[in-house]
Amino acid sequence: MADNVKQCRGVAVAHSRCVSDAITDALRGEITGGRFKVGERLPPVGNLRTRFSAGEFAVRSALHKLRDEGLVSVVKHVGTVVTGKSSRAWKGHVLIIRTSTACSFAPQRFTISLAAQFEAAGWLAHSVFLKADQNGFCDVEPIMRHLAGGVAFAVLCSEFRQIPELMDRACVPYVVVDGYTREFPGARAVIRNATHGCYADLIGYLRKNGVRNILEVDYERRTDRSFKVQLAGSGITVRRLLCKCEDRGGLDLGGVREMGHKALSRFLLDDTNRAKLPGAILFDDDYLAAGGVTALLQAGVRIPGDVLVVTMANRGNAMLAGVPHSQIEFDPDSMGDCVAKYVLACLDGRKARPKSSEVRFIADGLAPTPERATEKH
Repeated sequence: MADNVKQCRGVAVAHSRCVSDAITDALRGEITGGRFKVGERLPPVGNLRTRFSAGEFAVRSALHKLRDEGLVSVVKHVGTVVTGKSSRAWKGHVLIIRTSTACSFAPQRFTISLAAQFEAAGWLAHSVFLKADQNGFCDVEPIMRHLAGGVAFAVLCSEFRQIPELMDRACVPYVVVDGYTREFPGARAVIRNATHGCYADLIGYLRKNGVRNILEVDYERRTDRSFKVQLAGSGITVRRLLCKCEDRGGLDLGGVREMGHKALSRFLLDDTNRAKLPGAILFDDDYLAAGGVTALLQAGVRIPGDVLVVTMANRGNAMLAGVPHSQIEFDPDSMGDCVAKYVLACLDGRKARPKSSEVRFIADGLAPTPERATEKH
């Protein structure tokens, strides 16, 4: 009986491979024949399954083969984009590694912008999204597959320490986006958002509104020393409320919103905190803000007369519909330009210095509110 089961499984696997090869050949012919132009997206997996009467495994396997050949680029949340070159036409492969939770608007735009610039320069970019278990360890098997095929450079937008250690062992040069140099001694560079000017505008905005203390709602184990130094020099005190992730392996954008709600709800359960709310609440993320503002409204806090809401937005659209607030958003396209310029210079053997000051910020609504202007007088 066991032998029969093994034989059946073997036949099923062989059948899937035959089907995926047939799908690969068909799509390859259509790409090289001009049916799908460079820059166009292939039909979704569901449509391909219907067209070829195949399972999801066979279709995804075919798309991965086309990706390995360099004919397409698979980008999560975007789709399969035609690049139109064979693997022999590319200079080499570059990895862009992100965490699975960083899948909101700005990180997606940053990844797409970065990949487009690499591919325009002749380097095939692969986007890898990692997911962690409850202990904070990620599955590196997707990265190992790419390393086995050869990787010229890697861009790490990941909080996992395993990844830079893996790159060091594999002797693959890499840069880290938004990190600290001391934590990544093997990195060619650590490129951070140039938030100094952005925070200066924010602090000026808070002072104009008569704010002298703020509550900063942020993710666990994150900090920005530049902001704290500027706050200390401006006479504004800050208290940090950390949102702890209880299940790192299953966290999605809805989970981030729930984190903001839980953290601020626990804060408001303390009568002392509720009676002495700060002049402003700064949310590091608009999903945290959406959950946190819901908690404020449920607690009966009037907005914006009692509390000024400021969001470091990462989507660029209104998460807080109907709630007056200010938001600051960094431009992910300019961040992609900054990282791409440095990495391409390294790949071409040229000396370069990452200029994070080129990263632009967009400030929206940074003007004294009528309520605050009245209070000052």
